[in-house]
Amino acid sequence: MRFEQRGIMSDLDEAIELHRAALLLNPPGHLSRSLSLNNLAISLHDRFKQWSTMSDLDEAIELHRAALLLYPPSHSDRSVSLDNLAATLRDRFLQQGIMADLDEAIELHRAALLLCPPGHSDRSMSLNNLAATLHDRFEQRGVMSDLDEAIELDRAALLLLPPGHSDRSMSLNNLAASL
Repeated sequence: MRFEQRGIMSDLDEAIELHRAALLLNPPGHLSRSLSLNNLAISLHDRFKQWSTMSDLDEAIELHRAALLLYPPSHSDRSVSLDNLAATLRDRFLQQGIMADLDEAIELHRAALLLCPPGHSDRSMSLNNLAATLHDRFEQRGVMSDLDEAIELDRAALLLLPPGHSDRSMSLNNLAASL
């Protein structure tokens, strides 16, 4: 999206309005409703990252919850939907410090990882996401098993990213931060 390239907020605001219009055209029961819910939620989350407006984040969480309900357990997009909801909950935890949000984010990331078995293209990202939330919880509660698990997950993610992979640097940094 052009907003990601140029950072023009009016592009993001317009995208949100267009996603709202698309959602109105995809009422409950429509095949594309889950996609419209997710697209609007992602754009609201992006705007939250720019302005820290909690109402954008809260709305994104509710939209992600609604989208997740539309994906049956076997749906190919369910893991992404779980990760999207978990990411918004983690950001709300980082803003407000509500441990229930972080605990729920961890459980959602665990569920997403189960849907990304070895060989799945999203497995390394799912491993990294769960590791990051466990690291956050360790920082709050000081439970060593959370940190130990985060390190195991970071190592597993790194093994899936060969030298030259665009995500390898992030994975190396995540592991280093946990050690």
